Amino acid sequence: TSTRESLYNMNNNSRYGGLHAEAKILIENHQTPLLCFYLDKESNEVKLIADTVSQRKVGESGQFEKLECLLRSTQKEDNKLAFYDDCSLGHGQCNPKGPMFSYDKLPTEILRAIFKYLVPEDLKTLLLVSQTWKSVADEPLLWTGFGLPTKCMKNQKLFEKFFEGSLSSKLQYLELGQFDFKFDDHYFERFMALSLSCIKITTDIDLSNVSNELLATLVNNCKVCSISDAFLVPKKFGALLKVLFKKMCMGTKIKSLKLEQTELTSIPPDVLSEACKNLTSISFDYVEISSDQIKAIFKSLKMDANVLIKIDESDGINTFDIERLDSIFDRLTGFSFYGEPLDGQLRRWMDILDNSCKLKNLELLEVDVRQIPPQLLARVMTKVERLNLSFSEGASPQQLKEVFKRIVKSDSKVKHIELDSMNLRLISPELFAEAVNKLESFYYGSCKVSESQVLEMFRIMSLGTNLKNLGTCCPESGYSLDKMEYIELVDPD
Repeated sequence: TSTRESLYNMNNNSRYGGLHAEAKILIENHQTPLLCFYLDKESNEVKLIADTVSQRKVGESGQFEKLECLLRSTQKEDNKLAFYDDCSLGHGQCNPKGPMFSYDKLPTEILRAIFKYLVPEDLKTLLLVSQTWKSVADEPLLWTGFGLPTKCMKNQKLFEKFFEGSLSSKLQYLELGQFDFKFDDHYFERFMALSLSCIKITTDIDLSNVSNELLATLVNNCKVCSISDAFLVPKKFGALLKVLFKKMCMGTKIKSLKLEQTELTSIPPDVLSEACKNLTSISFDYVEISSDQIKAIFKSLKMDANVLIKIDESDGINTFDIERLDSIFDRLTGFSFYGEPLDGQLRRWMDILDNSCKLKNLELLEVDVRQIPPQLLARVMTKVERLNLSFSEGASPQQLKEVFKRIVKSDSKVKHIELDSMNLRLISPELFAEAVNKLESFYYGSCKVSESQVLEMFRIMSLGTNLKNLGTCCPESGYSLDKMEYIELVDPD
């Protein structure tokens, strides 16, 4: 019968010629056992492509007639056929590994897990792929960080056009900074309709025609708020802060508040206390604030709140009552100090942190630590995750050795260190190399290092390291590895 045609009797001029040619290569060149039945629509006959051994075995099994009936019944049912690109045999039946795959059939949880790695520009494209993808890509959590396009901040017509489209509803982050046109309440009405999660306000924007009530309402509807450079226009921002904190007392969505170069002395302590009581994160970067205000805030603030304080005493102007720090130091999760503390104060801070330390980030710039016992300094330095140090007077050899010895120990928490203006040559190459390779990032600025330290550091690194970032300065400063001293002496392998 026609089903017993051998591979060598096939009609290569038919529409199935390509299939025959591929089958011949698989069998003769790759020695692949092959069985392929198909219904030739031109001759209306069931045909077989096979290697000769498999063809003989199928013939002996007496299964030709059953298979021919199966194919003809499939044709009569007039089904729309889909292609199976692979098929495995098990338990006496054919179990396809999968039909032609459709990504639309992926569970929404899997699509969501994939889409979260995409930036908003890519998510815009996904909205157009299919209804399934659009339903997942529409979810607000995926658009975290999506801000107003730069072109809309420079052109008033593009700004208005953007808000006419549906994409504006996806805005999560709003930076009120450098706009090339003036704002008024009409523009802010557009913002009020959004579900913003984060807002940042700087003095680059002219808000003189925007009511403080409307602006404070917008801010209080966000989870994260940052206000910076208010020292430059104290009148406008002072009035805004009064309204903002008053509204926070009546109820707010704000969980994280960052104030930078801001003056708070005009806000009553009890208002600050009530406004900040539900915050989970608060950051004062060079903020002018009184002792009574600090006391009031920390009296109501949650004990597990993240607190970051940055103080600059380098110009001799006291904007923060640093004596009040003694009572709150053990509650800080981040601390930055630039300048010289009062007599004995640095030692008191070290003693406090040695006994109870929540700090994750510690930054001491232009500070003289020579009076701090080496072991005390080392214990505190290795209790934080991120360390940034620049000493006005060089640390003693014993202090540096103790810090690096402590880094090597298993109980050290420090992962990221940035140093500047220190003589690291005082540390042995072996200790230096071992400690650096325990870290995840190490930047040593203008510190002095020796040739043997650099060579040993790379030798240890080649055997195994935790380092992910290394250089004289952090990447955002634009310095690459080739700026490192003695780097040319390191074996390329």
